[in-house]
Amino acid sequence: MLNALKNRCSKLRRHPLVARCVEHPAWRHLAQRLRPIVRQFDGPRHFRFEVVFMRILFAYVVYQSMPLGAPFSDGTFRVAGQINEEWPTKLHAVVSESEKDEFFRRPYLPLPPVSQMLPNSGAALTYQDQAKPNGFAQLFDLTFFSDPEFIQLLPWIVIPCLLFYAAGIGLPVALPIITLVSIGSRTLYNSQGYIHHGYQMLTLVLVAQTAVVLWHGFRGNWREAFGLRRAEAKNGRTVWDRMIRYSQWMIVICYVIAGVIKPIRSDGEWFKNSHYIGIQVVKTHRQNYYSSLEEKWNIPEPQVAKFMLKDHPNAVRIFLSCGVLLEIFAFLALFNRFTALLYGFSLVIFHYFNDLMMGLYFYDNEKLDWIFLINLPFWIWWLFLRRRRVRQEQEVGEVEPAAAV
Repeated sequence: MLNALKNRCSKLRRHPLVARCVEHPAWRHLAQRLRPIVRQFDGPRHFRFEVVFMRILFAYVVYQSMPLGAPFSDGTFRVAGQINEEWPTKLHAVVSESEKDEFFRRPYLPLPPVSQMLPNSGAALTYQDQAKPNGFAQLFDLTFFSDPEFIQLLPWIVIPCLLFYAAGIGLPVALPIITLVSIGSRTLYNSQGYIHHGYQMLTLVLVAQTAVVLWHGFRGNWREAFGLRRAEAKNGRTVWDRMIRYSQWMIVICYVIAGVIKPIRSDGEWFKNSHYIGIQVVKTHRQNYYSSLEEKWNIPEPQVAKFMLKDHPNAVRIFLSCGVLLEIFAFLALFNRFTALLYGFSLVIFHYFNDLMMGLYFYDNEKLDWIFLINLPFWIWWLFLRRRRVRQEQEVGEVEPAAAV
């Protein structure tokens, strides 16, 4: 496929009209102007401390997505019991009861709820068949992920691999195992007649990192890939630089595809009819209620749906259209660190309002935005250096007049 694409591109370049346009002075001038901008999308080089923070935090998020079951999946309640000894009783109630996702979520801060930040793994899978095979389930029987014996064995496979990943050791072995567990378990989940894509972005990041590590090893750098030798920069980048960059690409691609496909599938009518998402709000509330039987979702006519469909449809069209444009132009996050920070925060706010308005939450996507786009450790370090530089300039400014006297 790649060779066919190259052949088509070479034929296109040889076309008389294309060749004439390329040789035109105006085109050459434009290409000369655009070349530095395009190179800017190659991305920054990352410091060692950034890499360490990112891989530890990402390992933690991957752990939370793994279907390990109890006792790994009830960390919220155990931690809440410990917190309750020192914090007010209300905190324990908020974290451990049905409203646990409300703490630090509504209306406090656009952060994932406490239950999503505590050391929980995913619940163990209980599906005994593949009613509607999806993806790899059409080729393989993945029901072993629900086998009680395999569920007991799974933590002994996943947790050591995650520890190796966090330490940066043995990645050509650890990463493929984690990736296969993520793909296999979530494919079994999506083979029950309904599709949930809340783990799609996380799994794609794992696939990208696995591909980078294995390719780095196949090119003869196995010692670096296994972490047995400090990664050296080649063509200006280390293997970890490439892993982070391709992770960012996967995150951005998920948003861009989600944004582009809306107007394409609706023949351009999405922007005009976007306020009808209010109907989906009603369906989501009912689905959440019948899934958990929690009274907070038992609302016959959600106010948000009434706001969308009756009260302010035009305002909703504008707001949701801005959200789609944010997704479509998410590739701008790759331009430099500042655009990654700006777009990362914008996407987090985007998810936050989707959760508040429609009950649609993608907590893993938010976490990946915080880790790979916002990248707080770097900006804390940058502010520290900037503050120290300003202080040194002030001290020099105070010394020079005295020296002149």
